Amino acid sequence: MEYQVPEHIAIHRRDGRTEVLLHRAMAVIGPNKIEIKSARGTVILPLIGLATAGGIGWFMATRGFSVPFWLLVVLLLTCMILVPFSAMSLISSVVGADVVVDARKGSATWQQGYLGMGIGTREFVPFEKIDHLEVTVEGDQPDRWHDNVDDLRQFALVLVKQSGKRLILAQVPVPAYGQADGMDRTLAVGQAVAKLVGSTVTIPEGWEMVEIDTDTGEQLVNSAPRAKGKASARRR
Repeated sequence: MEYQVPEHIAIHRRDGRTEVLLHRAMAVIGPNKIEIKSARGTVILPLIGLATAGGIGWFMATRGFSVPFWLLVVLLLTCMILVPFSAMSLISSVVGADVVVDARKGSATWQQGYLGMGIGTREFVPFEKIDHLEVTVEGDQPDRWHDNVDDLRQFALVLVKQSGKRLILAQVPVPAYGQADGMDRTLAVGQAVAKLVGSTVTIPEGWEMVEIDTDTGEQLVNSAPRAKGKASARRR
C-alpha cells in the first residue's frame, strides 16, 4: 500500500517513511500509517517556556530571600503555569499528531490539540464511512475587490464522509505564483491517504491531472518514459 511521493516535495526519513511539508505541519507517510503532525519548528516555543521556568526557579533559589513576598508568589504562579503547558506542548510537538490514518486499525482519527497532547480522540472515522477525499482551493477566483484574484492560494485536503460531513486533513497556503507547488503537496498527501483508505481524491474545477517527472516536478511530454511519471494537477 506504499505510495511514492514525487521527489521534489519529498523528504526521506531514516526510518523509511516520507515527509511532505504543509502549513506549520508535515505529513509523515508510511506503508500502513499516515500522520499529519506539527512541524519541528513548533518545539521552539515550549522550549523557551521551559527555559524561562528554569530561569525563574534558579532566581527564586538563589535570590528569593531578598525579594518581596508578593513577587515570589507571582513567580511561583508563573512557573506553575509555564511548566505543565510547555511540557504538554513539547510532547505534542515531538510525539503527538493532529490526524492519524491507520490501515491496521481501519480508521482516520482527529486527535486533541494542545491540552490533549495530540492523544485524545476528537473525531473518529472508520474507512467504510469515507465517501471520498477532495482538494479545495480558495483565492483563485475573482471576488468582491474589483474582480481581482487574491495574492494567496489556500489549498485544503478535505475528507468527506458518507453522511456529507467534511473534515479537514491538511491545509497549504502559498503565494499565487507558487500555486502549483501548493497543489502538488496537497494532492500528494491526498493521493497517499486515498490509496491507504481505498478511496478517491477529486481536484477543483479548472485544474487537470497531468503526468510529471517524480525527480524534477516538470510535466512529462508524451514521448517521455512513463516509468518516471506520477500524477499531479496543473491549472488549465
